[in-house]
Amino acid sequence: MTKLIHETFQALGIPKTFRGYMQAVYAVELILEDEDRLRHITKEVYWKVADACNCKHCDIERNIRTIISARVWREEVRCQFLEMAGYPLRTHPSVSEFLAIIAAHVQRVYAQSHPDGFS
Repeated sequence: MTKLIHETFQALGIPKTFRGYMQAVYAVELILEDEDRLRHITKEVYWKVADACNCKHCDIERNIRTIISARVWREEVRCQFLEMAGYPLRTHPSVSEFLAIIAAHVQRVYAQSHPDGFS
């Protein structure tokens, strides 16, 4: 699944050089492990990622928000991201919505390539 997350980010033009890149990858991994983490995003995702990255949880949210505004919501990429989302967005997504969209997209792609289910 990690490979699919990287491929998705690459398709959206998110460079690995962005400070929040690996933080976002890890956040999506946590959500894929347990979708209920989206309900308690600060405690269950931002804090866990921050602990792993030795930074503050607010840094995680800010860094992923930068990815959204600097890359994902650019005109050249927005249509592709909206297609991944599967529903219209009038404004850029929140960090939790972005992570949920990426996680759902990765699950769909994985399910298409592994029809026998998750392993």
